[in-house]
Amino acid sequence: MSSAQLQRLRRFVQTDLDALPDRPVSPQPEPNPEPKPDHASYNDSTGGVSLENALPNVPASKQNSTSKIDTSIKAPPAVENTERRYVWVKDADSSFNPNLDSMRLSTASAPAPRTDAAGLPATDLQRGDLASPRHHFTPIQALSKYPYKYCDKSHMQDIASAFFDQGKFWQREWDLYYVWDIEETSKPFVLVRESQVLALLGEINKHLNLSLRISDQQREEGLLVQFPDHPRCLPRYLGRSHSREDVDSMAENAPNEHFRAAGESSHPPLEQPTLEDFKQLMENLAEAQKAKNKANKAKKQQERLGKNKSMTDQFKRASRYLGLRDSIQDPTASTLSPAVDPSQPAPFSFDQSVVFVCVDVESYERAHHKITEVGVATLDTRELVGVPPGKDGEAWREKIRARHFRIKEHRHLVNSEFVAGHPDSFKFGHSTFISLKEAASHVAACFHAPFAAENDDNFLSHFDPTEKRNIVFLGHDTLGDVRYLQQLGYDPMKVENILEAMDTATMYKVWRREQQPTSLGRIMNAFDVPAWFLHNAGNDAVYTVWAMLAICVKEATLRGSPELDDLRENEMNAKLQAALEDAEQRVKDDAEGWSDHEATGDGGVPVPLATALAPKPAQPAAKGIPQYDGHSDFGMDTGRGRGYQGSSEYRDGDRQGASRGRGQFGGESMSRGRASSHLQGSSRGRGRSGSPRGAPRPEAIPKVDYHW
Repeated sequence: MSSAQLQRLRRFVQTDLDALPDRPVSPQPEPNPEPKPDHASYNDSTGGVSLENALPNVPASKQNSTSKIDTSIKAPPAVENTERRYVWVKDADSSFNPNLDSMRLSTASAPAPRTDAAGLPATDLQRGDLASPRHHFTPIQALSKYPYKYCDKSHMQDIASAFFDQGKFWQREWDLYYVWDIEETSKPFVLVRESQVLALLGEINKHLNLSLRISDQQREEGLLVQFPDHPRCLPRYLGRSHSREDVDSMAENAPNEHFRAAGESSHPPLEQPTLEDFKQLMENLAEAQKAKNKANKAKKQQERLGKNKSMTDQFKRASRYLGLRDSIQDPTASTLSPAVDPSQPAPFSFDQSVVFVCVDVESYERAHHKITEVGVATLDTRELVGVPPGKDGEAWREKIRARHFRIKEHRHLVNSEFVAGHPDSFKFGHSTFISLKEAASHVAACFHAPFAAENDDNFLSHFDPTEKRNIVFLGHDTLGDVRYLQQLGYDPMKVENILEAMDTATMYKVWRREQQPTSLGRIMNAFDVPAWFLHNAGNDAVYTVWAMLAICVKEATLRGSPELDDLRENEMNAKLQAALEDAEQRVKDDAEGWSDHEATGDGGVPVPLATALAPKPAQPAAKGIPQYDGHSDFGMDTGRGRGYQGSSEYRDGDRQGASRGRGQFGGESMSRGRASSHLQGSSRGRGRSGSPRGAPRPEAIPKVDYHW
């Protein structure tokens, strides 16, 4: 330091030095004989710098006082500063910052949470006070996932270990804000100010020599947002936290969305554009708080793989019941059962010696609680012993017995508007009219010997009516049929000898390696099996058993063959090609129209702000498309409707014309696709269900019937 600089320094501090009291001179250690520039001498024993004689114009008494200051700096023990001389000393203990040791950062270990002596600056905000619309906020849940979701993998663990793991993140001092979504939720979004987020990133950058920042993409994803300038949309102050428990407790007890701070004026109306912006912002915040997308994808992939295995196991058990697959003692063994010659009897034992009982129920399309038909088809595997299945199980079809019951009270109700019913066209016997009271007993009789066989003394003599056989409940959308039977008074869930329920839609998904189920009619078409008068409950029950036989026998016939490998490869290539064509078409559609007007016009006159931000008027419903009550399986025969629980869309194309339907229902069988129409041509519409507004509301859970 030059003499001129020292003179300037002397002038700056002279007044303060004059104010210091005189004190006796403390003993000084011997100075280092090697002088330092500008009259400063370095003391090796203490690491201090002596300022004695450094300021030539300062009186000796004042210089001694200065020397005393130097001694206090060098002394390790804390000395009470009774004379209130405020001296900043790096890493030195002091009566004014006794917790200094807890704040020291060590590059050899993880830094402690930011809890300096002063903590966060004092705030005059009260709980529920509105934040400024100028401020930006980050959801604290999203910020807690910062190293795992928003950081490069190479730095992820270092950042997490130093600032996030073991509760370090939550132990920092945070000023919390909250905001409620428009939709009703149990807890609000808890937010922190951008300044505190940047302070955390600054500490991380300094500690690990990084250059982290909030990127534009992260802002778009909801990591840092600015709220619309409206009291309903702006965050409110919640409080200051020091732990995860503080955050959770304050969030659970946050004032509701109707809270008004003291002196807060009434809110102006929330305009539609502001509301839409706020809704989108809430969606972004929710997405930002979720775990990393890759983690979600991995989880969903694992769930899908588990579901695929469950469906494949069901398919294999069905093959075992039919003698088309061998039972193995070790379930982990990779032994593949050999292919089956359909012209020879089944080579393996019929596991469990089961009886397949298939049930299909039809209800009136405008009032689903009114059941009109019940169809039952049974197949006893004892009768298949020694009988070749034939191509796609054709020979075994002869062993199926079927019944068709029509409900007397509802015989006048025939579906024709949304689906084409054929209650008078049972192809596998004659229909029996029964009352609603008799329905449960007639259905129950089909689950016992002689299993849907009609009165035939010679036939009945082969069965022991007291024997309890193992039953497999079969269906196409099985859960829907179970619920209808429960409505009739017969509950298959309580029948002890029913081993399990199986679904031909699931079996076909396994065979086709598809995630979306397929309609019964389309399955029949795939195996070149004519299926006439679908939507007759008796016919549909028989066709469902046919479908099971065709799927299982086809798989057993081609098992392990080059033909099957070629079939799988061709199907995969076809799916890939279709996906590429769809993607290409989407890109073309997105690009279409942008250049149509480049050479015409100059942009026209400005659009007034009120016009640009005005909400678009609601479009009137198209004439001829009825409104729906939400309780039907389908829309109208050319509509798109929403039914009940779950989700179902169905595919079929075996008739001229097509209608598109979308229904919803609980159960494992859920299909997507096209529904056939018996009318030429096609039309499309949208509705909330398959019943026009004003139709009677069903009193029971409806069934999705999609066998066309």
